[in-house]
Amino acid sequence: MSEIKLRYALKTSLMIDHQCYELDAVLHLLNAVQKQGNLRAAANSCGYSYRKAWNRLKELESQLGLALVEMQRGRGTQLSTLGQQLVKINQDNEQRFNEQLGIAANQATTSLQWILSGTRPLRIVASDSEILDKLRQQDHSLELHFDGSGQALAAYFHDQCDAAGFHIAAGINQKQFEIYNQYLNRNSDRFVLLEQRRQGLMSRPERPVDSFQQIVDQNLIFVNRQCDSGTRLLLDRLLKQHGIKPEQLKGYYHEEHTHLAVASLIASSQADAGLGVQSVASRLKLYFLPVVSEYYFLVFKAITKQLQQLLDRLNQQHVREMMSYSEFLKTLDYRN
Repeated sequence: MSEIKLRYALKTSLMIDHQCYELDAVLHLLNAVQKQGNLRAAANSCGYSYRKAWNRLKELESQLGLALVEMQRGRGTQLSTLGQQLVKINQDNEQRFNEQLGIAANQATTSLQWILSGTRPLRIVASDSEILDKLRQQDHSLELHFDGSGQALAAYFHDQCDAAGFHIAAGINQKQFEIYNQYLNRNSDRFVLLEQRRQGLMSRPERPVDSFQQIVDQNLIFVNRQCDSGTRLLLDRLLKQHGIKPEQLKGYYHEEHTHLAVASLIASSQADAGLGVQSVASRLKLYFLPVVSEYYFLVFKAITKQLQQLLDRLNQQHVREMMSYSEFLKTLDYRN
């Protein structure tokens, strides 16, 4: 069978008074000008004539009312302040979105390939996990959808997936545990502890955030996780402990679905702080203030051939052995 892949691409446009202007070609040209320092050379590298490149720039400049490039005798062509900002904003967002688009394309391709082959992949709905994400990138027989811990367990309970991944804070929080426990079966469910990790406040090193009160007092912008995610439940508990109402936290209702999305907004200065795992904060070189330790579990029932293959691969990464519901509880109590 022919190799079939889905591909998603980021398309950038600018809306001015309900008029849409495609920006991809201009951004490509501006990037080339920044590298070449010469409009004619930049036009050639983009496959344009000098006149076509000039007209593209002037058309957009007339709409914005500011120059995108500056020409100086003996110094070639340089980007204006506006041109530099357009390039920077686009580069920041490309890095953020292209990674997510790549993940979505791989997942969609896997599903399509399995449909065409007349079978289906192992389906997992899980809270954000780097371990599972790496496995998905390596294994086309794994269909992985990231959602909040609560949504993942609800999908598992309603037989919409073969396994679910969820995280729970160390020292069982009664409310969080009751929410999760309603979806678990003490007789048939089996668990694997994937990892122990730390969650905390992420912020930029040049503007470190050391408390939720600081966010409120300095009117900083917070970026949140979606409802029913373990991180959202953690945040609500922490705010209550500190006597802070959700509406006092600027950005409380801005929701993202992964730790990486939250960290990317902070790294690109579109937000000042958010809760996330330490590994993601380290990857984006963010300041990290530990708040809580937590445990990430995978829960499942029937051991199919596909699931056994997944468990074998996890065991190669020194993951603990499978445990029963009572052993799952004992692990949490022991860690308390």
